[in-house]
Amino acid sequence: MKGVKNFKIMLDSQGKIDFTSKMHTVLDQAMTMVFVNKKDSAYTLQKKLKTDEIDAQILTGGIENDARDRLIDQFRLNKFSTLISTNVLARGIDVPEVDVVINFDVPIVMKEGWMDPDYANFMHRVGRTGRFGTDGIAVTLMADENDEEMMRLIGKHYEIEINELKSFDQLVTAINEMRGGL
Repeated sequence: MKGVKNFKIMLDSQGKIDFTSKMHTVLDQAMTMVFVNKKDSAYTLQKKLKTDEIDAQILTGGIENDARDRLIDQFRLNKFSTLISTNVLARGIDVPEVDVVINFDVPIVMKEGWMDPDYANFMHRVGRTGRFGTDGIAVTLMADENDEEMMRLIGKHYEIEINELKSFDQLVTAINEMRGGL
């Protein structure tokens, strides 16, 4: 995760949607990958972003390989700036230009009725930015104390600092610093 600055922020359900939408109204040039835990969340988020005139595309399991490859190529060519995905895209896709990864949902796994952090998918999701020696930003949106605990465990597991954002403006500052103070 070298070159990636990790952040987290506590938001309610609507706040998570508003935060993601605001990313594109304030930082319209940021290539962003948004990861969700469920397909339904991807479609709900896409619908909201479209009402804000943000062209976000969805890539989830079940999409034919040719369609998937075309969608990824369009993203690489910056035909649209936001790709919403489940964990299907967390591994094996290289798009060096990705500025920001948003974990719309904290990656989790269910084990015997208990929720645990999904360490591997966190690493693979965050790894979509900061590729090939570039810098990147990863922001995880937390909805409750369980999410906060999952993030604490993830930070401890990887021995990384995941800074808490107090405001959206802190993220804008971090992205501008990454871009060289623009």
